[in-house]
Amino acid sequence: MADKADREGRAPFLRIHNISKHFADVKAVDDVSLDIEQGEFFCLLGGSGSGKSTLLRMIAGLETPTSGHIEIENQDVTDVPPWKRPVNMMFQSYALFPHMNVEKNIAFGLKQDNWPKPEIAARVEELLNLVQLNEYGKRKPNQLSGGQRQRVALARALARKPKVLLLDEPLSALDKKLREETQRQLVAIQKEIGTTFIMVTHDQEEAMSIATRIGVMDQAKLVQVEAPREMYERPANKMIAGFIGQVNLFEGKVKGTGKAQKIISVDTGGILETLEKTKLEDGQTIWVAVRPERVLLKTKPKGRAAKAANKSSGKLTDIMYLGGITHIQVTLDSGHPVRITISEHWDEDEAKLKLGDAVEVSFEKRAARLLVD
Repeated sequence: MADKADREGRAPFLRIHNISKHFADVKAVDDVSLDIEQGEFFCLLGGSGSGKSTLLRMIAGLETPTSGHIEIENQDVTDVPPWKRPVNMMFQSYALFPHMNVEKNIAFGLKQDNWPKPEIAARVEELLNLVQLNEYGKRKPNQLSGGQRQRVALARALARKPKVLLLDEPLSALDKKLREETQRQLVAIQKEIGTTFIMVTHDQEEAMSIATRIGVMDQAKLVQVEAPREMYERPANKMIAGFIGQVNLFEGKVKGTGKAQKIISVDTGGILETLEKTKLEDGQTIWVAVRPERVLLKTKPKGRAAKAANKSSGKLTDIMYLGGITHIQVTLDSGHPVRITISEHWDEDEAKLKLGDAVEVSFEKRAARLLVD
């Protein structure tokens, strides 16, 4: 997949070439290549042990690659020590000095670099304004909330004006409401200063809400890189379809060839149809992925069986009302569960539905994503 930078004939801001990292016989990162543009808010997303944090640490210079190299602005930094790279890292723990107040925490790196005192004072004031902590400069970390400590750590990480800021699960210690508020602040700050942010997270919703692009890692490999909407709507495989949000997966067997070819669902016994034109082999096993919000729910008239493509019969087995949305589960006659999300008010017929009612579920061809692995 060609990046915009390649299409315009110029090198990307940060380029990772075939990077691998082995710990004895364990491959933590396996032959990963990635281009990141200046000013991006890029998220590395993956489960525990997928390799995302190890990759971040190699960009920071805290781990040495087994093979491959890393370039920033056309300069090879693979063997450059961390303190000489134009990057800084914000850790999950924030690592604030408890005996120093907010101002001194932010100024610490600048003093280590021997900045003149007037310049340090001006930079600290600038960063306090940026993170909206102007009135908290004299407080110690233990006098701040979790969100405020997070912003102090961010200001300190930005103090030396790094070209790339690396963030390792920076919001994981915050509760849900504060986390969402801090996500918005983080995005606003990144847009204001234009620094390239690369963040590691295991939280899919977090990555979807803040990233310009997402890279999903699995078993030490970089599996797919896309903008959030493309990643959600067009996952590359079953793993990503299930990892990014909720999904219904229907297994199918290909029957026949040419125009007469059909996909017979193992899960429903019916026919599955999509708009995708993929060459399939007779007898091949495939999967069709459908997001819960794209599944349609209707009451089932008595005596009428659901036989059309992408339509099945079942019983309503769970309703979870969450205010703005409602999660529903239907168990098909085959026993296969189907998740449905309704984000608007139900119509009159749907509102009368109760657990155990016979229903029909269906989805349009355009809602179905064909996956072959």
